[in-house]
Amino acid sequence: MNVNRAILISFLFTTLFSCSSILKSNETRSKQYVILKLDDLWNEEDLVHNGWIEVINFLNQENIKGTIGIVGNSLETDDNEYFQWIKTRNNEGHEIWNHGFCHCKRLEGEIDIREYRGEGLEEQFESIFKTQNLAKEKLNITLRSFGAPYNSTDKNTIVALEKIPEIKVWLFKENSSQTEKFVINRINEINIEYPVHIPDYEKFKEGYLNHSSEPIIIIQGRPRSWMEDKIRFEEFKKIVLFLKNRNVQFVTPYEYYQIKELKYDSI
Repeated sequence: MNVNRAILISFLFTTLFSCSSILKSNETRSKQYVILKLDDLWNEEDLVHNGWIEVINFLNQENIKGTIGIVGNSLETDDNEYFQWIKTRNNEGHEIWNHGFCHCKRLEGEIDIREYRGEGLEEQFESIFKTQNLAKEKLNITLRSFGAPYNSTDKNTIVALEKIPEIKVWLFKENSSQTEKFVINRINEINIEYPVHIPDYEKFKEGYLNHSSEPIIIIQGRPRSWMEDKIRFEEFKKIVLFLKNRNVQFVTPYEYYQIKELKYDSI
């Protein structure tokens, strides 16, 4: 009788432990990832814009990773204080990513030409490549992700990026042509800003709750704009804290790429 009781207890314990492990495993698999795609870092009068300083300080305080889209021509200086600010953010775990070289556009007649939509292949390649090289030279950082200014790209962008294998991730690829890069696209209904430059917590929340089961959410904003009205920054903070309270996992684009690649390799 005692032996049978011991066997029964052992069976129950094993079953409970197994169920607990399965629940934990499912919990891990169902965790939602969030990427904060923050655009347009450049130095202004040899200073980092206060919007960037305030946003990164807030994220650090909340122990949340963000991303910093750097415009490459801002590295064509000898501003060591600017360089050190960026390197410190990289060391904190925020991803520095390639946001083009000049963030420029121009008109040719009535045609709107942008840095990566309408320019030739050679021009696009040189633009991306210069930013990669300046980041290595001035920051000792290899940029692993790319997102175009204005999110505007064409088929030449695909070919240009294929020539730079160290870039693994493409944020907000605009066209449907095939690429070898790991693409992370947005859900148009979910964003930080409504309209551009103006964070809106209620509109974000409405869009988010319609897509709350998505495995990955990437949302875009521009910290430089949020200092024009203190309400904008407060709305951004409300969005981030809402997500944090839902126990999402904030990651960078390259981290998410590595998570997915590891998952595929293990199948």
